[in-house]
Amino acid sequence: MGKVSKEFLESAEEFKHFREQLKDPIVIGTLLNKISEERASYNLLLREINAKLDRLLNLEKRIQGIEAKLGASTRAENTPLLGDTDQQILNFIKEIKHADAETVRKHFSYKGKNAASARLNRLVSLGLLRKQQVGRKVVFVLC
Repeated sequence: MGKVSKEFLESAEEFKHFREQLKDPIVIGTLLNKISEERASYNLLLREINAKLDRLLNLEKRIQGIEAKLGASTRAENTPLLGDTDQQILNFIKEIKHADAETVRKHFSYKGKNAASARLNRLVSLGLLRKQQVGRKVVFVLC
């Protein structure tokens, strides 16, 4: 307890001394000058950060433009070749907006739902369709 009291008394004395110094206009002027210098320093730093962020945004726009140009040509090159049946399934789904395996089975006269489901899942793996859970059914839609 004596140690805490001693530290407290020392802090109180420092505070009193600081309070007395604040009565001197030269000390106040010096503090205000330091604050002004620090503010100028921070403003300069913020300007530099903003300039770098602007450059990054410009670079990002340029990269997006390049990616868009490359993406258009790459998409055409990476489009998988599909068999007639798979292309017909895609066209069918494009017409009706979405389909489940049972709908595809009926439309293409498959004996079982597994064949239709396998074809649809292959088109999903190629990135041409995506699955959506609707209640208990899995519905396939174009990407």
